[in-house]
Amino acid sequence: MSIFLTKRPDQRREQIKTPIHHGDFFVLRHLKYFTSTYIPIVIKPGMRVADIGCGGQPLRELIESCEAHYVGIDVTQNNKGTVDILGDICSIPLASESFDAIICTEVLEHSWEPLKALQELSRLLKPSGVILITTPFAYPIHEEPYDFCRITPFFIRYWFPKIGLQEPKILELGGNELEVLATVWGNIWKPDERTLLLPRVVLALMRLTMNLAVLGTNPLTKPLLKQSYFLNFGCIAYKETGNSVELSSKEQ
Repeated sequence: MSIFLTKRPDQRREQIKTPIHHGDFFVLRHLKYFTSTYIPIVIKPGMRVADIGCGGQPLRELIESCEAHYVGIDVTQNNKGTVDILGDICSIPLASESFDAIICTEVLEHSWEPLKALQELSRLLKPSGVILITTPFAYPIHEEPYDFCRITPFFIRYWFPKIGLQEPKILELGGNELEVLATVWGNIWKPDERTLLLPRVVLALMRLTMNLAVLGTNPLTKPLLKQSYFLNFGCIAYKETGNSVELSSKEQ
C-alpha cells in the first residue's frame, strides 16, 4: 500500500499562499503560479476532474471556477468531510477512464512506488484527457517518515510515453540556487510548537531578511546562476491525443 498523504486533517493546507517571512515562501509562490496559470488553460467546462491527494482542497475553487466537476480523492478524510473518494494512489477504487483531467500536486514524493502511482493515474484518465502534476526536487525532508523519493524531470520524460501518456511539457519551478538556499535557510529556522513568542519573532525576521534579499536580487543574479538546482517542477501531458499546451518559462 502506498501512502500518499500523511498529515493530520488539521494540518492540511486549504490555500496555496504564505507570507514572505515563511520558510516555504518561494515553493508556494511558484506552485501558485503554475496551478493558477495552467489549470484554467487545460480544464474546460463540463470536465470531470480528479484532485489526487486533495487534502484541504486548495485547488477546488479554481477548478470549479472553470465549470468543471470536482472529485477529491485522498487516503484519509479532511476536517470538512469533503473528500469524495478514499483510496490509495496506487489502487483507487474507480473504473478505468473515469476522468477527463487529473491534478496531482506535491503528492508523488509520498509514494514509495511512484511509477505504479503514475500508471494508476494513466489508467483513470480518458483518452484525450490531460494530467497536471507538480512534485518537489530540492526540498527538505518533510512529513517524516513518509517522504520516500525525489523525482526528476528525466523520470517523467522517460516513463510517460511508456504508460500511455504523451511527451510531457515540463516547467522547472524555482529554478534558482538562491531560492533553494533561502528555502533551506527558512526550514532550518522553523519554530516548533514549544518555541516561545520572542524566539518566534526573531526566527521570522531571519527568514524574512533572507527571502527579501533573494527576491530583490533575483533579476540580477538569476542570469549568472547555472540553475541546476530547483525547488520543484510542474508538468502537463495528454493521453493519446494531439492536444498540447505551451508552458511559459517566465515566472512571476
